[in-house]
Amino acid sequence: MKREQNIPIKIRRLKVKNYKGFDKFEMDFPVPKLPGDPDIMVMGSKNGLGKTSVMECCSLLLIALSIKENQFMIKDSYSMIDIPDLLIRAEAKTSEISGEITIGEKNLTLTIRIDREGIVKIFRENTIHEILKTKDLYEPYSDTENLIKAICGLLPNPVIEKTFLLFHSYRKVQEGNPELGMMIGYPKRVGIIRQYSPNLAYMSEFKLQILHALMNKANLFELKEDQKPDETIDKLNELVKYYAGGTISKLRPSADNTVDIRISINDGQDSMTFDGLSSGQKEIISTLFMIWYHTRGNPSVVFIDEPELHLNAQWHRSFVNRLIKLAPDNQYIIATHSEDVMDSVEKDRRVLLTDK
Repeated sequence: MKREQNIPIKIRRLKVKNYKGFDKFEMDFPVPKLPGDPDIMVMGSKNGLGKTSVMECCSLLLIALSIKENQFMIKDSYSMIDIPDLLIRAEAKTSEISGEITIGEKNLTLTIRIDREGIVKIFRENTIHEILKTKDLYEPYSDTENLIKAICGLLPNPVIEKTFLLFHSYRKVQEGNPELGMMIGYPKRVGIIRQYSPNLAYMSEFKLQILHALMNKANLFELKEDQKPDETIDKLNELVKYYAGGTISKLRPSADNTVDIRISINDGQDSMTFDGLSSGQKEIISTLFMIWYHTRGNPSVVFIDEPELHLNAQWHRSFVNRLIKLAPDNQYIIATHSEDVMDSVEKDRRVLLTDK
């Protein structure tokens, strides 16, 4: 989903009660000390102390900025998971998430309360709605549905929304070729998607963006969503060349109406399928590209759970540096088990969660 909001939104404080393993938890995300310093916080800990839960709670707050309570898709007819039971700490009746969010020049507070019946209550200042009501920030159902599915581990694509991006630990660039018609958009709700195509629900959003940009660059279709296809392809190929030693410029059609994204190698004399790259190559190329693509001109909060997934050690330290160089205006909140990722930021930009 290409976004049109350009009001910088940052999260500065989180307070959680009875969410998953948290009894009570508070955390600050301070403003960088100097102008021009990256707005980033890297969290580390042993397993089970709540790094992922921190990002989930922040995402829930950001998505609740302007939606109505009945648009929170806590009850999911397509899932066998009891979502309230998953989100609410054992023996507690409700889970409560509060936060301080900066929207432009204003500091605002927001609270979400979820009970075991799946009823969501949102408490927020009126000024939040006054600021955002004309910005068309949310599509009522798809946003919350995708986020909840990501929290449940049911979504292979990252969650791409107008105020934040969530690269959860279940993300994967799924193998398989997109159909040509997929580039024009599709119904957002998963149940409706499956009526159109059983493959569409799990098609890689990254591949659809490549397909869209290539077809737009060819100037054969009227596609208004990406007005700068040359810039998009150039940035994509900058990453593909660096991490895979090739470039993407062509599609190979198949008899089943799908197209294979090809990577040219050996000065264009040979080509290989994008799916032929290693999982680490696909992960780092797609993550960096999607962050750049979805936040250019639209500073957002970007959550990345375990950026070291599938990556060799030499890319751990360089990932954060390349990320900040590529998209410096975002707020980044990262969870990691990698010492190299932790060490790639200044001491005041990292925190180690403990069970004390």
